[in-house]
Amino acid sequence: MPTTQAKTGAFTFQIWERLRLRVGDDNNAGMYSCRISDIADDHLVISRPYFEGGRSLLADNRIITAYCARADAAYSFNARIKETEPKSADTMYLLDLGPVTRSQRRRFVRLDIVMQLKYRHIPRPVSGPVLLATHDMTESHSINLSAGGMLIGVSEGIKTDDLLTLAVESNQFAHLPRWLLAACRHVSVRENGERVAGIEIILREDLPRYLTNAEARHVPDNLTLFDDKMQNGFVSELFAEQLLMRQKGIL
Repeated sequence: MPTTQAKTGAFTFQIWERLRLRVGDDNNAGMYSCRISDIADDHLVISRPYFEGGRSLLADNRIITAYCARADAAYSFNARIKETEPKSADTMYLLDLGPVTRSQRRRFVRLDIVMQLKYRHIPRPVSGPVLLATHDMTESHSINLSAGGMLIGVSEGIKTDDLLTLAVESNQFAHLPRWLLAACRHVSVRENGERVAGIEIILREDLPRYLTNAEARHVPDNLTLFDDKMQNGFVSELFAEQLLMRQKGIL
C-alpha cells in the first residue's frame, strides 16, 4: 500500500481515500471534500475539492487542515493546497504535509450538541406505509450525538428495541439527513428527572437486521439515505466540530 512521509514518522494513505478539508479556524470556516488521486514521497494529488459549506474559501497556497475517518480512529494533518502546473481542472496538490495525528481513538466521537428534533414510534410488525409527516410527531431534542446515534429525550411510551423515525430540525451537518430511522438501545432517567433514550441510527446497509423484507417495502427512500458513505462524512464533520470546540475551550 502506498505511503507518504509526514514530518514525524509515516502514515499510510490510500488511493481514493476520502478527505475533508477545513479552511480557517472559526465559525466561518469553509469545509470541502475530496479524494486522494495519487501519492508521492512528499505530497498528495487530490481531486479538485468540492465545496460543502462555510464562508472561508480555498485559495492557491492556503494552509488547510485535512481529516480522514477510518474504522479505528479519526486522523488529521495540516497541509498547503496548491494548483498543479499546468493548472488542471480535475486535480490539485497537498504540499508541506504536517504530522498525521490520531486525534480520536473511538470511531465515533460523541459531542454534547443540542439539536431540535421530532420522533415517532413505529409499531411492529410494520404493515403499512411509514409516514414522514411531522404534524403528529413528538417534540424532542438531542443531548449528545455521534455518527452512530444520539441520546434524546423521550416520553414514557418508548422502550428498548423500539423502532423510531426521526425528523431532524437542524441543518448544522451536511451528512446528517433530515429523516432517520433509528432503534432504541436503552432508556434511563437522568438526575433532573428527564427520561432519555440512547438510539442507534440505522444504516441503509443494516436495514435487514431490523426489518423483514415485507416490512422494508413500507419504508420510504427518504428514511434510508444514511448509508456507510454518509456516515463516514458525518464522522469527519463531528471530528472537525470537536477540534473547534477544543480551540474555543468548550471541551
